[in-house]
Amino acid sequence: MRLFSTGRVRQKRGARGVRRYLLDEWSDTTLPVNVFLIEHPEGLCLVDAGQTAAAVRPGYFPAWYPFFRLARFELKPGDEASAQLSAAGYDPKQIRWLVMTHLHTDHAGGVAGFPGAEVIVARAEWEAAQGLGGRLRGYLPQYWPEKIRPRVIDFTGPPIGPFRASYDVASDGRLLMVPFPGHTPGHAALLVRIDPAQAYLCAGDAAHTASALASVAPDIAAWCERENVIVLTAHDDAAYQLLGGAVSPGK
Repeated sequence: MRLFSTGRVRQKRGARGVRRYLLDEWSDTTLPVNVFLIEHPEGLCLVDAGQTAAAVRPGYFPAWYPFFRLARFELKPGDEASAQLSAAGYDPKQIRWLVMTHLHTDHAGGVAGFPGAEVIVARAEWEAAQGLGGRLRGYLPQYWPEKIRPRVIDFTGPPIGPFRASYDVASDGRLLMVPFPGHTPGHAALLVRIDPAQAYLCAGDAAHTASALASVAPDIAAWCERENVIVLTAHDDAAYQLLGGAVSPGK
């Protein structure tokens, strides 16, 4: 597995309150926007597509939606996932599976950079992100590439630990997509089994950091600890250390 950080996101100061929406008081710190690449025997699998550099352009986010006033993305075209994979020697066109934990812009913004991938998304997430309803929920369906038709899946496989069901992406038990609702109703995670003694849970935005998972989903955090499953999230700088330094050259 390798980590590629597609730029940074800066949040407004303070945890709550109307002031955050009205004043340009930005945090001094930023968070990464991570994606994860798995070299599976049958092909490359990417977990989330990261953000697009277009997100820094004025007018990209609808001004009427208050949520988009709370975060500011900081990246250049060379920070996009497809560009970073190319710089690391991977051909973005050779990505076989693109597994989406959910469809918020910082996870789906870079989808167009992987035209040959089979994009996989949970049915509940796909349906929630569509049309006017999707826009009102904070998605940006207007930017989804018209030529990319995702594989919309239901979780019909057996339960795994605290997860009620699963979906076997590669049909060999190594890439298991599991439902992990919370951040969005259709949010999912990918359980990656490298070998019998090594596994990772790519948990998207289930928690901001791996260390915060216990406060969000204590049963899942406890299971991961018991089973020696390393938790990787999309906005955790510690993911670099958790992966043992397997990261893009531009990190």
